Amino acid sequence: MSKITGSGDNEGARYEIEADTRANILYLEFSGTLTAAEMETAAEETINAAEELTDGFRIINDISTFTPPSPEAAEPIQDAQTNLKSMGVGDVVRVVAEDTSVVTENAFQRRSREAGYEGKTAASVAEAEEKLD
Repeated sequence: MSKITGSGDNEGARYEIEADTRANILYLEFSGTLTAAEMETAAEETINAAEELTDGFRIINDISTFTPPSPEAAEPIQDAQTNLKSMGVGDVVRVVAEDTSVVTENAFQRRSREAGYEGKTAASVAEAEEKLD
């Protein structure tokens, strides 16, 4: 299992990417507001981590404390979602909280639809894991 973490320039901005090869799940967590350059790096690292997994891999993406990125920072998200679809992604579950920005949640959902897949939502990582079973 590989784990990648990064911190952003903005307070509270960070990301964590973990490929669980045994369970064939890509765990993503984004928090705070990442810059376009930081999102580009996180997107590249997400694709690299997904390459460790096999066709039909699943994703749990915790965006519960992520704030809406700038339009420039959102572009790498769209590119990564398109790449993940072409890599054979299966189920995707986004972890959101009651106070997760509706803008953030809707943007991820809209972009995943454009990439060709739908995402489910859950209130915790544990609930997301249950939705994958």
